[in-house]
Amino acid sequence: MSASPPRAPRRPRTLYPLDTGQARKVATRSDSIAGTAAQDAIRRMSRVLHLSSATHLDAQRKRRDRCDDASMSIRTSELTRLLEAEAARFTLQVPDDTAPAGVVELESLRERKPLGIGIYVKRLTTGEEAAVRADVVFETQSVIKLAVAIRCYQLADDGRLDLDERIRVTRSDIVGGSGVIRYFQEGLEPTVRDLLTAMIVVSDNSATDLLLARVGGVADLNAWLAASGYTQTRMAQSLLDADRLPYVLADARHASLTRAQVYALRNGDPQWAGTTQEWLDSIEREVASLAARPLGEVRALAQERGLPLHFGQMTPREAGRMLESIEHATAVSGKSSAELRGALRQQQLGERRLPQFVEHPVGHKTGDNPPWDANDVGIIYSPSGPIVVAVFANDLGGVYEQEEDRIGRIGRVIVDHFERPKATDQG
Repeated sequence: MSASPPRAPRRPRTLYPLDTGQARKVATRSDSIAGTAAQDAIRRMSRVLHLSSATHLDAQRKRRDRCDDASMSIRTSELTRLLEAEAARFTLQVPDDTAPAGVVELESLRERKPLGIGIYVKRLTTGEEAAVRADVVFETQSVIKLAVAIRCYQLADDGRLDLDERIRVTRSDIVGGSGVIRYFQEGLEPTVRDLLTAMIVVSDNSATDLLLARVGGVADLNAWLAASGYTQTRMAQSLLDADRLPYVLADARHASLTRAQVYALRNGDPQWAGTTQEWLDSIEREVASLAARPLGEVRALAQERGLPLHFGQMTPREAGRMLESIEHATAVSGKSSAELRGALRQQQLGERRLPQFVEHPVGHKTGDNPPWDANDVGIIYSPSGPIVVAVFANDLGGVYEQEEDRIGRIGRVIVDHFERPKATDQG
């Protein structure tokens, strides 16, 4: 058997006849496909890791928020306890209704429960709040003038009140009590803005009644308060009506007394109203006779005749809301808010109250009627941000100046509480 001829070496099979250029293209395309797949895998993994990380961070954030909320709650509860302790320092009293009325005045006749002390605090940077009887209705005294100021600025913002309008002040515009306008020469022509400043800075009563007329009177002011959601804040009467009360109680016919006549009676100056000393003395005898009657009887007479025995009413919480609307310029424009805040910071009264023991700027409005009521509401501009504070102290029975000092202590307690270093900051 003869041997077979040797075979040529077998060449590797190729699926496709490729030239060198084509081979490079295929290789490049293969590398690209592989690279894209790898990139997709990396992207998918990145998304998984990102979602996992985001979920983790969100969980951390929620835990931190819960801790912050718990911390704020603890701090608020602690501040409330501190404020309750400070409120207990005040001395309260209830007058004897069977005793002679003595002085027939608006505040001496008011029924006293006693109302006591109400406090509301809000740290505007965090929203932390603390309250002691903050929803109880208190006598405002001149704190209600804050509502008059806000309404004036609102009307000015709407173009319905010109703050630069000059108003000629005559004797028929003057009322007694706090303020300086009544001491100026007749014919003074302050602007509406000047009157606003006087009403806030020195609590001027004559300026208040002039401005009250510009906002439509007591009824219109109260309608605006109700429409703005202030369910417990109301002005009961003008300063003129408050001053006229003793004479109307003595004889209902005296409801027609003019502003000048009321001022003449209260200041013992018949020439102010162009009347006589005999006329003045006769009315004063009527009031003196009324003052000899039991307090409860005189109060009942006022209620029978529908005469309000308070100037204004407000809760500490609603006072705080009003202050917050000024600070955040939600009730009035930014410009009007700045003007009003500036006036509050120039306050000339109540130095023994909120600002007394506080080293930071305070913008505030007082309301008082010694020896019974001492109120102060304002904004303390602490280093960490503004703090709204409203303190109402009604029916007091201690030394008036000492009761004012206790309001000052409340301001200091609040600032110390919020400005002290946190435990985490102490290392």
